Amino acid sequence: MLPLAIVKKKYDVVVIGGGLSGLCAAVAAARHGCKVALVEARPVLGGNSSSLIRVNPSGACTFNSWARETGIIEEIITEYIRRSHLPIRNGLTTSLWDLILYETVRAEDNIELYLDTVAFDVEMSSSTKISAIQCLQIGSELMYKLYADYFIDCTGDGTVGALAGAEYRLGREARSEFNETPVIAPEKPDKQTQGSTLMFKSVSTNRRILFQPPPWAEKYPSEESLYVRPHKPLTMPNGSKIYSGYWWIEIGAPYNTIRQNSLIRDELLRHLLGVWDHIKNYGNHSAENLALEWIGFIPGKRESRRLMGDYILTEHDVKSQKPLPDRVAYGGWSIDVHTMGGILAKDRPPEHLIGNPDLSDELVVEPYSIPFRCLYSRNIENLLMAGRNISVTHVALGTTRVMMTCAILGQAAGTAAALCKRYSIMPRELYKSKRYLSELQQTLLKDDLFIPDLSNQDAQDLARTAKVTATSHAKLELEPTGDEQPLNVERCLVFPVSEDRIDRVYLWLHSYIDSDTKLTIEFMSVPSIWSLNKRNGEEPIKVTATIPALYKGWVEFNLNAKIKPNKLYRINVPMIRGLCWGQARLLPGIVAGWKRTYWKRWRHEHTAYALKLDPPSYPFRPENVVNGYARPYRWTNIWLSDPRKGFPQLITLDFSREVTFNTVYLIFDTNLNMETTRIPPSYIFPECIKDYSIKILDNGSYKTIIEVHDNYKRRRIHKFKSVTTQRLCVEVYSTNGDPSARIYEIRVYNEI
Repeated sequence: MLPLAIVKKKYDVVVIGGGLSGLCAAVAAARHGCKVALVEARPVLGGNSSSLIRVNPSGACTFNSWARETGIIEEIITEYIRRSHLPIRNGLTTSLWDLILYETVRAEDNIELYLDTVAFDVEMSSSTKISAIQCLQIGSELMYKLYADYFIDCTGDGTVGALAGAEYRLGREARSEFNETPVIAPEKPDKQTQGSTLMFKSVSTNRRILFQPPPWAEKYPSEESLYVRPHKPLTMPNGSKIYSGYWWIEIGAPYNTIRQNSLIRDELLRHLLGVWDHIKNYGNHSAENLALEWIGFIPGKRESRRLMGDYILTEHDVKSQKPLPDRVAYGGWSIDVHTMGGILAKDRPPEHLIGNPDLSDELVVEPYSIPFRCLYSRNIENLLMAGRNISVTHVALGTTRVMMTCAILGQAAGTAAALCKRYSIMPRELYKSKRYLSELQQTLLKDDLFIPDLSNQDAQDLARTAKVTATSHAKLELEPTGDEQPLNVERCLVFPVSEDRIDRVYLWLHSYIDSDTKLTIEFMSVPSIWSLNKRNGEEPIKVTATIPALYKGWVEFNLNAKIKPNKLYRINVPMIRGLCWGQARLLPGIVAGWKRTYWKRWRHEHTAYALKLDPPSYPFRPENVVNGYARPYRWTNIWLSDPRKGFPQLITLDFSREVTFNTVYLIFDTNLNMETTRIPPSYIFPECIKDYSIKILDNGSYKTIIEVHDNYKRRRIHKFKSVTTQRLCVEVYSTNGDPSARIYEIRVYNEI
């Protein structure tokens, strides 16, 4: 054998980088028929989320209601939380996560996985087209030359793009170039980038554990020496408290995050051990029985090269919520650009919002669209990209770089590559063709991605024209749970109204004031659940009620308003210290918000408030399952059965004629309002349907063609031998705990 054996292989698509963006890109391309190679330099998949680095995946739901990302990443998250004994938090990732990512890839026959494989060169068929990448597989003494029609750079560093001569940016643009915020964008351009982080994890023992830092560790002898860097312990499922992983142990500028990666690691280790020394040996951290169990040795990068596409996403795109015509994904994390220098900048906060919460007006955004033009290179014709190396400004990267967003970008890029292969076109041609671009968008929707302001328009979906009925549907009920929130800030509630009028609205309020209090609320319509800062234009209706001294209960407000039915409406409640608003159980499409009186913009909160409407609203009707949306948006978009009626519950599609089909797609409820870091371990969403069957009308009676037990997944695709019928029904026998059957979407196809 030669010291290095050279192996040449040909694929349709080669994905370089096995983080969440690369994994989702590879799986998407493979599911759409491409022969795919997935190349990852490390021995495990997951990138920054892997057990080697242990950064928890976050996304739009942290800052926005009902915004958790779906598609392939939802499949992965749902599987992991069911099987994991630990929550999804920084520093807690185990090899189980690595295994589930590995299983996800191995389940696809069209993917060949290359772990421990470093891409170090490209072969070009012309100055604008890649023909192959050259890789070294560590440990096997194999050199691979992987040929493909399309390449997707998900390396984070944009390595393949840079090798191929793709245009890229590194560092910060001058604020004048894109007229971006002075809060973040510097007056002059430079090469500074956000930093990389090392995580750690401690473990609780039953004895005192001493820690003696090495002499080269940094010293943090006081709380003031860790200026505005929160380091509270984390409560584990067994009740013990440990310290685990801080994103602010971060260093970037003045180092180059690519060329000086090893120096950054060494410097981070100095500071990490200094922070642990602070926790163990200074102040009162109750860490006497804690031992340092794990330290990361691979820095988790935030920023390096950004490959330039035909569009550069900017701060203004992120803030405007303008639906760009070629949108294929969305983001919703804040504009989270960390302080240059990271922990080296000891006299400054690690990021702007921690230092000044009032910058919420500038930095917190509602979901915005990301265009396809950001996902392919402007000068290398067969190169796509996904992850933190897409075509954005330094400021916009602050929101697009988080891993849940990167995952859906990967799924979009992989699906686009598959369509390019199918039609023998390049990505730019796909963008320029109205037909191909629409097919890409509709395919992503069918695969359970959400794209702002786009609905299912698939002509092949037989369910779209069916008449839908159900055995019951729920009324909007927001009864008080016993918890309450003080009106020490302004608060609001967005809710759906099915009727054409509201005579009276009731709020459950608790007054701690020993005199009568007048409260004036505002009522108005809103375009979507993510429009806390975007009104429809009309003036709000203002109504006043008097709350008796020390009163606790429902307060009536006489609206007497004629309104448009089946729309979202909103109530604003001003700040009055001494008053509290009762909280309610959250339902799909219900959104709460808050703001300080001097803020310009509202922020989402993951709760609901007690409210009653007269006449009552019925926003969870069965026809929602075919209205084109599979999550709350401009409406609830979900069927909920009446919780008082129990099970079984049936929802029926009447096609009004005999139709032939062989596939049914179902989208259930996995509580998209719950951000990943708040999902408990060993968890199955109680809202998700557990046991159900699919039936067809056959010679006057219903015949079962599919029966499912113990389901816990949001999306189920059922394929079977073709049947012909006029009616299809889904019969729900139980959920995983919720009293209502819940279905967002039903699609019906006769697929080849």
